[in-house]
Amino acid sequence: MERALKIDGGGAVALSTIQAAMRGCMRCPALVRSRSCVVPGDGAAPAAIAFVGIAPGRLGGDRTGLPFTGDRSGEVLRRMIDRAALGPVFVTNLVRCNPRDAGGRNRDPSPREIANCRGHLDAELALVRPRIVVCLGRLAWRELAGRDAPFDPRRPKSVSAGGMRLFPMYHPAYVVRGACTERAYARSFARLEHLLIEIARAPD
Repeated sequence: MERALKIDGGGAVALSTIQAAMRGCMRCPALVRSRSCVVPGDGAAPAAIAFVGIAPGRLGGDRTGLPFTGDRSGEVLRRMIDRAALGPVFVTNLVRCNPRDAGGRNRDPSPREIANCRGHLDAELALVRPRIVVCLGRLAWRELAGRDAPFDPRRPKSVSAGGMRLFPMYHPAYVVRGACTERAYARSFARLEHLLIEIARAPD
């Protein structure tokens, strides 16, 4: 059975309000036609880390209603989260609906679709107040860090943008496809742990 990550205390009411607004969204006609459901972010509020992916998967979040659940990418990500000492986390995506191509396969959301959904993401991150935002994949990194920031998860460097500390990481689908080993992916999570410790020790 898929599980939701824990939502802490006072954040639950505010998060449910944001989620209700998302579920009524009709901004993107193509996504309204292709989605089975709207998939808000899931997890702790506040959270130490927020993971931002691209979109709910056709076989994953679009079926379960929870981001990164129900498919192999979700299994990889949540297994890594469970193994790492990251504290409370929040998991979300650039867009809340599953984008599909003419053949019914997953596709990347368009710039307009990402822009239409950006307010939902901003509202979640403002509520969750993560110390680190992990960008899962080049598309999420480009959207949050900007086009000039190099995306290099093998030698990751965190950057500050939009008042957030951003950390680059491969999307778990990259691991599923065999382009990155699970052992190498685990090392990325170890680096993330070290960065979180450094931030916690630094003076405000």
